[in-house]
Amino acid sequence: MEARTLELVFPEHTNPLGAAFGGFVLGLMDKVGSYAAARRAKRPVVTVAVGGVEFKVPIRTGDLLEVVARVVRVGRTSLTVEVEVYKERFGEGNGRVLATQGVLTYVAVNENGEPVPVEAHAGTD
Repeated sequence: MEARTLELVFPEHTNPLGAAFGGFVLGLMDKVGSYAAARRAKRPVVTVAVGGVEFKVPIRTGDLLEVVARVVRVGRTSLTVEVEVYKERFGEGNGRVLATQGVLTYVAVNENGEPVPVEAHAGTD
C-alpha cells in the first residue's frame, strides 16, 4: 500500500539560511506515512517509532517536495512504512533528487486508542 503527496517549501518552513527545518520534513513524513498505514490497516493508526531517518541533501525554500510512503511490513497490530522525500527545483534541470528517507512504525488502534489486529492481506501490500 502506498500514499504520496506534494508540498512546496515556503520561508516559514526554513531556518535563517533557507534550509528546511528537520521537524517540518519529519512532520510531512509522519503524515504521509500514516496515510499509507491507515489505508492498509483500514483503520486509524498512531505513530510508535521513527527510525533510520537520513537527511541526504538540503531542502531549500522554493523546492517542491514529493513524499512517498510504502508499507513494507505488517505485524499483528503494527505496520512498518518506508518514507522517501524527493525534492525538485524548477529551472535547475536536476530533476527529482532523493533528499530524505526513513522508516516509521505505526500501530492500528480502535476508537479508545487501544491496539487492534491488522487484517491479514492476500497479495501484496
